[in-house]
Amino acid sequence: MDDFKIRFEWEQSPRSRVPELDATWARLQIDIGSESATKVEVTRSESIRSAIYVPLYPIAEWMVTNWWSLWHEWRRTPGRESGHCLLSAREGFALPDLSFWPTESQIELDWRRSTAPSAGLSFLTGGTARLPKQLVRDEFCRLVLAVLERLDQRNVHRSYLSEEWAAIEAAEQDPEQRAFCERAARLGCNPFDLEASTAEQIERLGSQLPESLIDDFCDSIRLDEFASGSATLRAFLTDAGLATPVAGHWDECSSRIREFESVAPWNDGYRQAQALRAYLGIEGPILDDLQDLLRDRLGSLEIRPLATVSNIDAISAPSPSGAPVFGLRPRQREDQNRFTISRAIAGFLPRGLPTLVTRGTAEHQQRNRAFAAEFLAPAASIRTRLLSPSLADEDVEELAREFRVSDYVIRHQIQNHNLAKLSAYH
Repeated sequence: MDDFKIRFEWEQSPRSRVPELDATWARLQIDIGSESATKVEVTRSESIRSAIYVPLYPIAEWMVTNWWSLWHEWRRTPGRESGHCLLSAREGFALPDLSFWPTESQIELDWRRSTAPSAGLSFLTGGTARLPKQLVRDEFCRLVLAVLERLDQRNVHRSYLSEEWAAIEAAEQDPEQRAFCERAARLGCNPFDLEASTAEQIERLGSQLPESLIDDFCDSIRLDEFASGSATLRAFLTDAGLATPVAGHWDECSSRIREFESVAPWNDGYRQAQALRAYLGIEGPILDDLQDLLRDRLGSLEIRPLATVSNIDAISAPSPSGAPVFGLRPRQREDQNRFTISRAIAGFLPRGLPTLVTRGTAEHQQRNRAFAAEFLAPAASIRTRLLSPSLADEDVEELAREFRVSDYVIRHQIQNHNLAKLSAYH
């Protein structure tokens, strides 16, 4: 499924309303692949059709009001759902329960069956899809521009929509403004409606943290920890710049670990982990202490404690020699530390730049989770240990002990690689 289309035809408004609504009354059909999110049953006539009749102005207004968050707000913050769900644009009209959540290059669509009793309609389809972000963005642009043109043709001028769209276009054309708006959206804020103190903190961020950290920082940090969190990371990077680990083989290793950019980031993580294991000459479980193994095969590295910052579990930074310095949030369990170190390695190796390990859902965070799982508990090694096509809880626990990872990692590896059938998790 790789198609998304907003189809509309202008219609005569059935009754007098405010000018923006009268001017933009239309037949609307939203197609997602082979499905129509606007497929409805009409209660009164007991008929089914693939389109609805609504004014497009409220939809376009919702799009521009939430423009930056639609493409750049990856965290799913409670209370922010309205900025991602088309239902928020209904203003008394019937619209599908259709949500848009972005990742780095894609957007996740989720639509559900629902009813609109006042309109006598039932929306009949539901589903999910992952589509290229640019495809959806282009369709949104096309609708907004068509609505603006329609308003102009009907002599409806100086609308909120036209003013807001002009501000968006101006920001899109200015690199500094665009970066500011994207960072504000990642923080869960409307860039055009910010408190002065928050705006100042965002503006200073480029001078406080490396570019490679900023997106993940904004995706993860709470507003009340913005200043302290950036100060914590800045202090760590300053100390890392004074560290003296020898270069070892890190540069050579980095040159062997390619960056992949497929539509499935977890597959990229698996491939990178397999490449690293091949370079290190590792087969089966990593029984040695992970830090000792890395020092033995790649040379010096430093691992330091990282002060707690919300939703950030680790940071990696190059020392002057190019060898990494990792900062880890303190964890009690060894398997958690091994997994976090592996994620940090996945972020550092391809480019040798400062990176963050967070609890976010960005594609590169999905990639480094998959890397850690495959590096510590490779699917091929798990497969050779399976004696039955189905596994009980105790079987999973035994594998987790052997590979020195959590039960959760083993379960995900088995499920994601279709290695066996798992019993219900208790």
